[in-house]
Amino acid sequence: MKKNIPIMLIIIGLIIGLYPLGDRLYTWYWQNKAMEAYNQLDAIFVEEQLENPTELGRAQEEPQSQQQEQEEPQSQQEEQEEEPPKSVVQEKKIQPIGIIKINNIKVNLPIFEGATQKNMKVGVGWMKETSGIGEVGNTALAAHRSHTFGRFFNRLDEVGLGDEIIIISNGEEYKYKVFNKVVVEPTDLSVLQRNNKDRIVTLITCTPIKTATHRLIIQGKIEE
Repeated sequence: MKKNIPIMLIIIGLIIGLYPLGDRLYTWYWQNKAMEAYNQLDAIFVEEQLENPTELGRAQEEPQSQQQEQEEPQSQQEEQEEEPPKSVVQEKKIQPIGIIKINNIKVNLPIFEGATQKNMKVGVGWMKETSGIGEVGNTALAAHRSHTFGRFFNRLDEVGLGDEIIIISNGEEYKYKVFNKVVVEPTDLSVLQRNNKDRIVTLITCTPIKTATHRLIIQGKIEE
């Protein structure tokens, strides 16, 4: 037994000595994965601008179109209900992993795994390269800004310091208090930094609404 003690001490020493290297490698890996995901957001936000250049005008015409829809014959409305668009059927197959609520701007949206174009067309995308919801670290959630008032993260700029962000996932409710509000360049990864003690959520959307040249960042923290 005594003969094995030196070997054990050597092994322990190697483990202790290699820990900083392993920690740096893990951090490097995480940073690269987060960078890839964050860069993909830029393409998604730009695509939104290209796909919806006249959405603002459509939003202004919305009350009139809604009135016309109400005047449609009941039989026609029933026919539309019986045969929903294929895109709606496909969207229903996406299973949310949670819900985000920001009461003062009336946000109540589903959260989906992955900040992809498909997911962000119907809700908020969790950047799965970042920390899980409610976990220690930095949970990044992204959504379109939208030109339509109140849609997705359209009113996110109205959120202020001290406001509450509520996230419900797996039967648990997490309440984050906003501590940071900032506009950054699309390449600024500092907003995804994390530590080993705080539970942070980072909300990401594009700004200004019309040009989407920068990113509006809202960060909240669970107060222990």
